Amino acid sequence: MDNGLWAMKLLKRINAILGDIETSLLCLIIFLMLVLAILKISLHYLFHTGILWNDVMLQHFTLWLAFLGAALATGEKRHISIDVLTRLLPPRLVQLTAIIIHTVSFIVVGILAYTSVEFVRAEQISGATLVGSVPIWWAKLMIPIGFVLIAIHFAIHIAMGIIRQIKGEAVSWER
Repeated sequence: MDNGLWAMKLLKRINAILGDIETSLLCLIIFLMLVLAILKISLHYLFHTGILWNDVMLQHFTLWLAFLGAALATGEKRHISIDVLTRLLPPRLVQLTAIIIHTVSFIVVGILAYTSVEFVRAEQISGATLVGSVPIWWAKLMIPIGFVLIAIHFAIHIAMGIIRQIKGEAVSWER
């Protein structure tokens, strides 16, 4: 088997596994959000009470949804992109341009991941809590995790693009 073909299959498999994990976590979080929302409404109308930390948990679950959704979209190449170049350039240059853009995106996301780790460290030092004695930085940890997941997906796209470029395949931004 050709090394390029083996590497492509491995990269696609890693990307698919990450996508499956992200999808499962997204489903779990949506389920938990629905349970919390229904519980909030039920407690409010039936017993005229509520759970003090309900809104805070829903806010942090939304943060998790955003980052997991962004990682999944990046893995499936469904993230926001401007595809003017794909219409103007020949296919081989489109692939090279995709590699360059993914590389720049990888660098930017890497910087954001590093900065978000510093943010989480500051939250850790602050000692703030989310619910009871649960530190708030545990919930904020999704920010660097999300950026790292996005970076991994970009790295996979870069590697796959380089392999395609070396093999002479003219593949564009398509999945």
